[in-house]
Amino acid sequence: MSYCSFIATNLEMPEIESKAKYITVREAIELEIKPHELVPWEKMDPNAQVLFVENEEDLNELVINRDCYYNVSEYTGYPFIYEVNFRYSELRVKQLLDYLKDNIREEQIIELWRVWIGHDDNELNIPYSRFNHNELSLNHLIEMYDWNNENYKEQYCIVLEK
Repeated sequence: MSYCSFIATNLEMPEIESKAKYITVREAIELEIKPHELVPWEKMDPNAQVLFVENEEDLNELVINRDCYYNVSEYTGYPFIYEVNFRYSELRVKQLLDYLKDNIREEQIIELWRVWIGHDDNELNIPYSRFNHNELSLNHLIEMYDWNNENYKEQYCIVLEK
């Protein structure tokens, strides 16, 4: 089983790209980036790729990309699918809340899903809540993504309308 969070909607939405990027060891040396103390640049292939972020906080950032690694067509009939990735923190959930509220348009319906792909259930009886876009709160998203929250559900969908 694999965890998947995604947005399904009837209208296109903007993507949020990762600030993390891959660069070569040669580029890291040219940018005068300090190597890890256990692996100096000189011991690495100059063409090897390394992950680079300017700020360590960017490693767990909110990223929203068009399409989804998994086939999620059994969950929704909407044509626009966006995979949602981040490591849970209240800051990241606040960023997701702001993204949803800032980008929903008139006549748009947004489904925000958190599911387990390959779950043994033969039927999709995933609980959902429906809100007007103004009613969605930080607490709704915390309950959706914080495994330690007493109201956390293993699988869940929030439907937003404007």
